[in-house]
Amino acid sequence: MNLLIGLMVAASTLAIAAKRVSIPYSVALVVGGLLISVGGLLPGVPPLNPDVVFLVCLPLLLFEGGITADVANVRANLVPIATLASLGMVLAITATGTALHFALSFAWGPALLLGAMLAVTDTVSILYAFRHAPVPRRLSGIMQGESLFNDGTALVAYAAIAGVVTRGETSFSLPLLGAQVVLATLGGLAIGLALALVAGIIIRRTRDPLAEIMVTTALAFSAYVIGEEVHMSGAIAAVTAGLSIGITLRRHVAAQSQVAIHTFWEYATFGVNTFLFLSVGLTTKPGSLLHHLPLTLLAVACVFIGRAVAIYVPFLLLRWVRPSESVPFRWQHVFIFGNIKGALSIGLALGLPEGTPAREQMVAIAFGVTFLSLVGQGLLLTGFLKRLGLFREDPVALAVGEQQARLIAGRAARQELERLHEQGVIPRAAYEHLRSDYQVGIASAERELRRLSDQHLAQAARLVLTTRRHLVDAERTALLSARRAGLIPDETAEAQLARLDERTLELEQVLSDVPDADTGSGRKVP
Repeated sequence: MNLLIGLMVAASTLAIAAKRVSIPYSVALVVGGLLISVGGLLPGVPPLNPDVVFLVCLPLLLFEGGITADVANVRANLVPIATLASLGMVLAITATGTALHFALSFAWGPALLLGAMLAVTDTVSILYAFRHAPVPRRLSGIMQGESLFNDGTALVAYAAIAGVVTRGETSFSLPLLGAQVVLATLGGLAIGLALALVAGIIIRRTRDPLAEIMVTTALAFSAYVIGEEVHMSGAIAAVTAGLSIGITLRRHVAAQSQVAIHTFWEYATFGVNTFLFLSVGLTTKPGSLLHHLPLTLLAVACVFIGRAVAIYVPFLLLRWVRPSESVPFRWQHVFIFGNIKGALSIGLALGLPEGTPAREQMVAIAFGVTFLSLVGQGLLLTGFLKRLGLFREDPVALAVGEQQARLIAGRAARQELERLHEQGVIPRAAYEHLRSDYQVGIASAERELRRLSDQHLAQAARLVLTTRRHLVDAERTALLSARRAGLIPDETAEAQLARLDERTLELEQVLSDVPDADTGSGRKVP
């Protein structure tokens, strides 16, 4: 229990520190975990358990990615997503394995096996980065969709290659491997759709947020476990179930239930993400990292080579076959640099049987590549996007924020000045002089805000919407306090809270539709 409390305190502290210094919290957790391990601050931390990663963490993360995904964006970009998750993954494993074979002098079996482990992207980091980065919507949608689906094909390929390597065989049948990937993917899709259909029927008849949360949780685990038990892709099943039930929730479930379900999944995945990133740092051994550093750096280069082949070749084919589905060449660089590794690669390495050839080296390299990827690429990704001109900062939003900050600070100072004057702390002459200065600054900020609002209608609409969203939260807090105090009946409070949840969902939907640039059009502000 003391260890659990210590981990929670460490994770909370590191997450807060990451926000203060403006670095990805995944980087802070990994580095912080390594420092905690080196300093011996939390002795007795168990090693990262592969079963926990695959049976607990992975289903939750994949399902949450599906249930919160922008389905319209995924559907609109289904061709490039499917191409990258199928052909791209096969090319990544093959090219990475080939590079590892020649660069690290690995036998073909271990090289391809390590290539499969390192071809998996970290869904957590990708989803987090591109949910918070103002990049083009299509680029974000393709990267998020690929990160959700490529785990399924990568895990199937890993299992097939691992079976061959652990049996001591030296030959591979690429057609057979491809057939296994296709069959497992289709099977995972069918399982996910079937289970989501059953869960949707139950949820539509439940009308209880807590029971609906339980149903979605059971769906996440059952889709993954059943998929794995029948030797199909549990990862694809979990993602498909999340996407399907997400559509059902948006169409048929009350707003109050939608808010409760999404709040639960947001918290659950935050907890899982925190555990995984912290575990990577805690279980990384600095001595082993330094000892295998030359091999790790070579492996990092091999991973980039494999990823480049897996991105440039499929997109080149798409440009020839389906020009309408191609993406700009500049975007393709983002798919390579944004290919961040995570705990899944480590879990795959730790899950190898003890007798696997070159197991010790593969585990050490997997840890090293993951650590360098999470820290290096995690820190540099935003700068890389800005360098390519894809990180779209809104100058109008920055200008509005600056004037709002001036207004908030000036009014707070004027209020404190009034208090000091009423208490007789400062003489009237000094009070009048200071008050005049602050009045000028406040009036200037107000004029500038009015000017920006008049010239940029989209930004003005967004400001109104975000203010409305804040006020709805204030209404909800007041209702909850009144209900706890017994001032209003529970039935009245529940009815009012349900209406507020409906307004919350409506405001969030409209906010997502308000354009960044001032187009002079858009939805009517509710």
